[in-house]
Amino acid sequence: MMAQFEITTHCNFDCFYCAGRLMRQGDMPYETFTRLLRDHIDRYGVPKSVSLQGEGEPTLHPDFFRMAEHVCAMGAQPYSITNGSYKHPEHFIGLFSQIGVSIDTLDEGTANAIGRYNLPRVIAFVEALAPHLKVLIHSVAHQDYTPPLSAWCQQRGYAHVIQPLQTKPDYSRRYPSHVVSPPAEGRFSCSYLASPRMRYYTLDGIEMPCCYIKDSSLYEGINALLQHQQAGTWAKCCVGCRFGHGA
Repeated sequence: MMAQFEITTHCNFDCFYCAGRLMRQGDMPYETFTRLLRDHIDRYGVPKSVSLQGEGEPTLHPDFFRMAEHVCAMGAQPYSITNGSYKHPEHFIGLFSQIGVSIDTLDEGTANAIGRYNLPRVIAFVEALAPHLKVLIHSVAHQDYTPPLSAWCQQRGYAHVIQPLQTKPDYSRRYPSHVVSPPAEGRFSCSYLASPRMRYYTLDGIEMPCCYIKDSSLYEGINALLQHQQAGTWAKCCVGCRFGHGA
């Protein structure tokens, strides 16, 4: 079971779709992180991968690389998705076997308009790491920006992960002018609950079954979500989620 930790909600970008800009801004203390990881291992065993990421830029956390080193010491592989603004890509080499970099467009003007700054530095970050470890480009789907970005990734041998905009209210309130597909309807059925494959730990240390619940005030706990799944009813924290497949 994968473990993912929201180690910070601070960010130096202002992506229009990021729920983190509306969340409490802070860093997860290193001691909290190590305790949560230890508790996770006690309950679920050593995860193959531990992802250090949430709704902020992980490299802004003062203990980011220390956390990655701790993950290695616990027998797991560290992973993260960064916006690529970090000035020293060489610090990732030898510690990470793969890293995700978030890029939505190859046009610098468009990137700035989206809230993703200094695209040349981001591209240089990717190019500096690619000879040494696996780079995955993560993008939010857009009919105009995504196709040329996909072609660029294919040409350079980068894996490309494309994710549509979320339709949950705790996300979509950030982009009210953007048209998104209607949310799922019908009976609630979530694959993250049906076949547990991850645990997500929020900035405040709350354990969740996925990384898509951003309004924790609506979250009732994993057992309550399992009851909703059994009954086919939608929990308030899951309404509108693309991964709560209505049927």
